[in-house]
Amino acid sequence: MKKIVTFGEVLLNLAAQGDLRLKQSNSLDLRFAGAESNVAASLAQFGEDVSYITRVPKNDLSEKVINTLRGLGVDTSKVVYGGDRIGIIFFENGAVYRSSKVINDRSGSSIATIEEGSIDWKAAFEGADWFHWTGITPALSASAAAVTKEALVAAREMGLTISGDYNYRKNLWQWGKDHTEVMPELLGYCDVMSGIHPDVNVVEQEVTDELYALAGEDMMKKYPNCKVVVFTARGSISASHNTWQGVIYDGEKVYRSANYDITHIVDRVGGGDSFMAALIYGLRNYATKQEAVEFAAAASTLKHLIAGDQNMVTVDEVEALMNGPKNGLINR
Repeated sequence: MKKIVTFGEVLLNLAAQGDLRLKQSNSLDLRFAGAESNVAASLAQFGEDVSYITRVPKNDLSEKVINTLRGLGVDTSKVVYGGDRIGIIFFENGAVYRSSKVINDRSGSSIATIEEGSIDWKAAFEGADWFHWTGITPALSASAAAVTKEALVAAREMGLTISGDYNYRKNLWQWGKDHTEVMPELLGYCDVMSGIHPDVNVVEQEVTDELYALAGEDMMKKYPNCKVVVFTARGSISASHNTWQGVIYDGEKVYRSANYDITHIVDRVGGGDSFMAALIYGLRNYATKQEAVEFAAAASTLKHLIAGDQNMVTVDEVEALMNGPKNGLINR
């Protein structure tokens, strides 16, 4: 099977230890983060040939991040170097009624200052048949949005399947244009879309198959290239207790996964990324879309039980949950 390519910003994640708040902390754990790198790491754990593309400064912190990705089995040979700093997020984990918290320090990062023409996309996509991106990258700057478009144009010209996750972050869209002015054009290149319809992306809302189908049809009318619309349904009982389900619509049918009752969340950061990675794997490797969405939901459920941003699980572990007893499952 051919290669998968992802593109975006990799970050240092400086995280408060245990259940401490940032303002209590005298030391922080150093991890790495980034939606697209999380997807790449998950896919590598599943045995896929995956390449991650980003721009980072030439320094020891960048080397640590890239070496970590390489150690997970991700191809980093197309990473480009330049700029002055790697983006940083500061993170504290939530508990029960206290929400998790993220402070962004990404202004002027290497990916935010990337210029058009910095990446040879035809070379990057050689031997690939799938490209994944998210709306976080175009949120960072006008030039990052332009480079994202360059990638999408090249991927479409070369016949790759394109998946995109809207991943809206209101605090990142600070460069002069609103996401509604930028994202529709970029989404128009996608075959698979996630996280894009406000009517069915509300945390506590119970949504019928009919509403999912209507929302999916709406997206497919707006974006004719789209073949699969992806939804996730999170029910929030507390910061430590969520329900979690995946749903996809292919223009003909709504496919729902099992609905998981995750009673003791360890770390929900990266849950959506793990879902998208597993869905990409499922759509490429399973015979049916039902199996694909079941695999995605099971993989993402396991991520909620793992500390850190990356989903460190194998296909066998996911399939054991997907096909076996589910003691924490909500029966509907």
